[in-house]
Amino acid sequence: MNAQVDPTAWVDPSARLGHGVVVGAHARVGPRCVLHPYAIVGDHTELGSDCQVHPFAVVGGPAQDRQTDPDAPFRLVCGADNTFREGVTLSRGTARGGGVTRVGDGGCFMAHSHVGHDGQIGDRVTLANGVSLGGHVELGDDVTVAGHAAIHQFARVGRLAFIAANAMISLDIPPFTLAGGDRARLLGLNRVGLQRAGVAADHLAALEAAWRRLLRTPGGRREADALVDDACPEVAALARFLVTSTRGVTAAGRAADDPG
Repeated sequence: MNAQVDPTAWVDPSARLGHGVVVGAHARVGPRCVLHPYAIVGDHTELGSDCQVHPFAVVGGPAQDRQTDPDAPFRLVCGADNTFREGVTLSRGTARGGGVTRVGDGGCFMAHSHVGHDGQIGDRVTLANGVSLGGHVELGDDVTVAGHAAIHQFARVGRLAFIAANAMISLDIPPFTLAGGDRARLLGLNRVGLQRAGVAADHLAALEAAWRRLLRTPGGRREADALVDDACPEVAALARFLVTSTRGVTAAGRAADDPG
């Protein structure tokens, strides 16, 4: 069975399409993309250059939302150099979310992970096997979500945060932090990720002090306004995230399911 490409779709001549691939109406497949056998790129879906879509992934299916017409022309827009492994699903947007689900560059979406409608996903994000993101979830750049974790709709996860395997996230996760458990708690800073990102030692020390002041001290979040213009950019980013949270921020402390 040859690839099925809708007449309204555009596929760059350098892209490679495997046996049984489907490219939907008004879709765009960028240069050097590889669509492996039986991959599906849905209607109104855009893939930037150098993306890989593996077998049985559905990139750009209609939103799993009862109030949204599955044939409505809402979109999924993906950047460059993303990898979508076997069985991955990403949903297009809805009217209530601006009509567009967005994925940045350099993401790794491992087998059977899911991005819900209207998600806003940053650059270099990693979703491990079986991760599930509800609708309208926002992930900042360089976020890692370990296997089978789930994130509730409308929650935000800040830049360089790490979410442990099997975590259940219902509130916002600040940038640079490590979260885990059911229901999740903030367990500390994502020191490994910060070091790998090349954050300077003095900035790490300032961020550690801000972590204790804002998130480990009772009532500390009320002091975030004073740090939104801090000289340390990581501290300022943490403070701004706390100030702008509307859903609420995950509490610090031992995870509820930690037997220790």
